[in-house]
Amino acid sequence: MVDNHYIEFLPARRILCAERAEHAEILLRVGSGQATTRSRPECTLAPGGSLLLDFGIELHGGLRIVSGSFTGPNPRLKITFGESASETFSEPDYGHALQQGMIELPRIGTTTFGELGFRFARIENLEKERSVGLQEVMAVFQQHRRRRLAEFECSDPLLNQIWETSVYTLELCLQNFAWDGIKRDRLVWMGDLYPELLVAGYVFGRLPVIENSLDFLRRETPLPEMMNGSWTYSIWWILGQHAWYRMHGNRKYLEEQREYLTGLLKFFMSRIQSDGHAEICNGWALLDWATGTDSEAAPAILAGNHALLLIALRRGADLCRILEENDTAKSCEAAARQMAAFLPPLTASTAANALQVLAGLRDAKEVYNQCFAGKLPEGLSTFLGCFVLDACILAGQRQQALDCLRQYWGGMLQLGATTFWEHFDISWMQNAARIDELPAPGKRDVHRECGEGCFRSFRHSLCHGWAALPAVWLQRHVLGISLLDAGRISIAPQLCDLSWARGTAYTPYGLVKIEARPGHLDYSAPPEIHVEQQDCSILL
Repeated sequence: MVDNHYIEFLPARRILCAERAEHAEILLRVGSGQATTRSRPECTLAPGGSLLLDFGIELHGGLRIVSGSFTGPNPRLKITFGESASETFSEPDYGHALQQGMIELPRIGTTTFGELGFRFARIENLEKERSVGLQEVMAVFQQHRRRRLAEFECSDPLLNQIWETSVYTLELCLQNFAWDGIKRDRLVWMGDLYPELLVAGYVFGRLPVIENSLDFLRRETPLPEMMNGSWTYSIWWILGQHAWYRMHGNRKYLEEQREYLTGLLKFFMSRIQSDGHAEICNGWALLDWATGTDSEAAPAILAGNHALLLIALRRGADLCRILEENDTAKSCEAAARQMAAFLPPLTASTAANALQVLAGLRDAKEVYNQCFAGKLPEGLSTFLGCFVLDACILAGQRQQALDCLRQYWGGMLQLGATTFWEHFDISWMQNAARIDELPAPGKRDVHRECGEGCFRSFRHSLCHGWAALPAVWLQRHVLGISLLDAGRISIAPQLCDLSWARGTAYTPYGLVKIEARPGHLDYSAPPEIHVEQQDCSILL
């Protein structure tokens, strides 16, 4: 697997606004990133002058500024990064990365500042009495070069763009570890890691960064502590181990999880009450931002987590069988049957209701008719939205699910997104300005005005790995490619309103290639892979 860290210097695509600046267009040229004794044309910022640069796409890295000769003390500049244009006019103090700072320019030299996620950078001249010359200002784009094994293309350009944006979102978040977001938090959160490992496994194959991140959380969380302080996230770790083994079949890696996996399963089983519900006091519980985190959301959070834990016990039993931990496997199966006898209520949470369907607790058609029909894509989240669409498919609403994907993830693209966000509500689009423009008076500034709790306003991450699931969802539900285990795949394309679709998908033995049109299917697979034709495309 090729995994090379590389740095690329990129000029701005456009000057979004300039005040008291001359020859700003110079900064749009491709430069070398190297100072020289030779005289060069410069962009001149007068005292108090400023520039807002748009690099055209979300990046991970910082700025490289090349300065020429001058007299007197080193001039001072203020740099503010933003994932939206309006964010660069804020005073960010979110932690996790330096988003704003003052720098000094050396005479005939270069200065590099910043390591975070951004698309926009605002440069202000802090000097009160003299101008500052800038020969080059370029983004320092830091990324790990990984070869994509999967491809997806269909007759709908919007779905192609959603797939590409999903993969690019993940690529940025896969740094030395699998981070939740590249601006914020730049941490390994297990909830975020589950969608990330699904997409990574399908698109790139077996990546060390995913296993290192899973192991990092295990080492950081001695039992009975819960991962990231959340028992929900420890549930996701079990589900993540199962999904990773199903994709890659690496027994050695699974063996390394034996002690922790069995200990965690036993902990959860010890918290199941006689009526089948679980009482867990270790840490906090979370579903998604659409469900919320306040006391009113508590019944939905518990209902969704009940379904997740039920699924995790079943998946944990499968892993224990593989590890020949048969007694623990039997206990997990018995605990799952006990939990299945407890039926949580339906709530206002779209995700919680969908998870009950995926756990087999409720009938898909009944939940769709009662909770989803005529309402979606309202109530979706970028984290669990694809699981809701899975529940729609189980209810026989495949076309509706595909349309919701277009509306919801496509809505972010309509607002100028080049990566997918930590959260998005379809209602935010009403009278909204694009994030790549400064909002006109009377228009909604989505980044400044929307969000709540820990992602309120500009703290909201606009490049978040858990939002990348459409990359897998489209491969599973349109191309119909599902990895059942390391040696078996299912191929069952469902084109809905598409006239054609084609692509490739990873298996441990090589790539599967598929091309589908209405009434016609061509595919090739490695000889070691057993191919079945059945719809097995649910993400959990």
